[in-house]
Amino acid sequence: MKKILVIEDESILRGEVQQWLMLEGYEVQTAENGIAGVEAAFRQLPDLIVCDISMPRLDGYGVLLEMRSNPSTTEVPFIFVTARASHEDIRRGMQMGADDYITKPFTRLELLDAISARLRKKESQEQHFQQEVAQWQQAFEQEREQRQLKSKLVAMFSHDFRNSLASILSSNSLLRDYANRVDEERRLVHFNRIEASVRQLLQMLDDMLVVAQIESGRFEFKPEQMNIHEYLQGITDEYQITHGDTHTLVFEYPCTKAVMADPRLLRQIADNLISNAIKYSPAGTEVRISLSCPDGEMILKVLDQGVGIPEADQPGLFTAFQRASNVGKTQGTGLGLAIVKQAVDIHGGSIALESRIGQGTSVTVRIPM
Repeated sequence: MKKILVIEDESILRGEVQQWLMLEGYEVQTAENGIAGVEAAFRQLPDLIVCDISMPRLDGYGVLLEMRSNPSTTEVPFIFVTARASHEDIRRGMQMGADDYITKPFTRLELLDAISARLRKKESQEQHFQQEVAQWQQAFEQEREQRQLKSKLVAMFSHDFRNSLASILSSNSLLRDYANRVDEERRLVHFNRIEASVRQLLQMLDDMLVVAQIESGRFEFKPEQMNIHEYLQGITDEYQITHGDTHTLVFEYPCTKAVMADPRLLRQIADNLISNAIKYSPAGTEVRISLSCPDGEMILKVLDQGVGIPEADQPGLFTAFQRASNVGKTQGTGLGLAIVKQAVDIHGGSIALESRIGQGTSVTVRIPM
């Protein structure tokens, strides 16, 4: 059942729209103003948002910027509903990332047609992405030359690049255009989101270089002495900044010993395990990261409360482009755990996965100290 969030300050219209959509089989959440709408969107993660423009506290443009600046809601279809129908208003909304524009008064059929069209387009985009992944998988199985692998990697990472750039641009626009309406706490959230997104972009560039070097056999293993708990704490903090609206990250580290490890490979391991845990866990759940150092080895464990992985799919997940059969519409390339396995193998370590459907997944990495 598709979830739709209706943000409208006119109570009568809000109630009518809610009733229309519920009769069509949608799950409907409502909010009476922009601030409440933003909070509801981050909490519920709807499949589509219908939003008025003229509202107290935070108008529809501000709501749209909030949605486009957060990675978890960047791609949610957004429909403006308003009595303002000038060319300038429509153009401004579209330039900011709105998907459609309906003027008041509107009929039930007009609204339902707009929603149906946007949901179909979103589904089509998701299907196209999965088809591209399937094509990459087929090409990888047929041709393993390094030049072809590099082109696939660029295509895979481009999606995450666009999300991070969209988050930066939207946060910057909100801070610039709504400086007098945004309190200090909200400004700090957006400044932190911009910084974290920039760091992720830089890290993705390094990721592509590392993966290409590993696959070509030219990677130079450079372990160095590290304060491992401080390094992992920094990575966890970055993810908390960008995903704190939807997930809680808990980092436990009874181990504070220095460890010999390659920072680039360790980053690959932590990034992929944490991002997978967030991606396949519902909003409002906890991702727990623990670090321990018993008997001369470093043990990193990432535990989520996600959908779980079917037992039959688990043995193949460390092979490139393999994904679990129950991922549904969650986007991904099936490359993350394969990268982790390579990075762990270079360290002379081991990796183990435990998972149950509906109860979550635990991935444990062991690296000799």
